[in-house]
Amino acid sequence: MNIDARIAPHWQHIHADWWQDHRGNDIHRVAIDDDAVYHCHLAGSSLPWNAVARSLAEAMALVDAAPPERRPLVAPRP
Repeated sequence: MNIDARIAPHWQHIHADWWQDHRGNDIHRVAIDDDAVYHCHLAGSSLPWNAVARSLAEAMALVDAAPPERRPLVAPRP
């Protein structure tokens, strides 16, 4: 399994299984048996996650494609 996908410039790799963009949206990698899924959480959402993807690139694309009203600008976590 390769999680070292090229990261878009507005995404930071916070730690091993967590990425965050400049708007505060998060992606968490969750290992399930020998497979992994990526839970996407949009900033400001009360849901634990808003989308699930099979790859980091797909997860980033899903979050980036969210409508502007679902992408509030918030300060990223340190």
